[in-house]
Amino acid sequence: MDSVTAEHCTDWLQTGLIHGVTTNSTLLAKAGATSVSSTVKRILASGTAEVHAQVLSEADAEAAQQAMALASLDPRVRVKIPFVTSGGRCRAGLIRRVRDAGVKVNITVCTSRAELYAALLLHPEYLSLLWCRTRDAGEDPAQAVRAVAARRDQTSGDTRLVIGSIREPADVTAALDTPCDIVTVPPAVLEQWIDHPRSVEMARQFATDAEGLVA
Repeated sequence: MDSVTAEHCTDWLQTGLIHGVTTNSTLLAKAGATSVSSTVKRILASGTAEVHAQVLSEADAEAAQQAMALASLDPRVRVKIPFVTSGGRCRAGLIRRVRDAGVKVNITVCTSRAELYAALLLHPEYLSLLWCRTRDAGEDPAQAVRAVAARRDQTSGDTRLVIGSIREPADVTAALDTPCDIVTVPPAVLEQWIDHPRSVEMARQFATDAEGLVA
């Protein structure tokens, strides 16, 4: 689930429908948060199995320090590192350095099949494709996931494929139709995805017909 709110995490974890939580600087800024580590600690307290938290700095030395600090918070922390900087510089060297130090990395900010293929060569624990942003860029995200999954399997890799940037309930279903391992969804979209009028209508009928019956 995409969230920085511990209450959301606790509520959804109790349902058994989610496994972990992902964050990034955009989510933090929108929520008015000021500290990545403090937010991660609050989410960890909810009992989540994993928290994927993103480094902030675009300077490799500082980003490496941030990655180490985040990973040291808890064994459940996975560190997200954008594949490119805002200036378009590839961060492969940083990613390799951090992985060699034992940090479990999730390479993110990939919106093309070429980027995904290149990132896969770094053998990260996780590799994220931004579903709607890939589609915005003119590429079919479903085809990209299938192609990268096939490449991973051909090389006997164990990278887990993550799909993020989900905007609509239909995106969730489409993403789950691919051979991905994880789909991250905002709470509001998750609520809409599992809410269908026909199912509610049927439940109402059952409730009405149950009146006067005994168990």
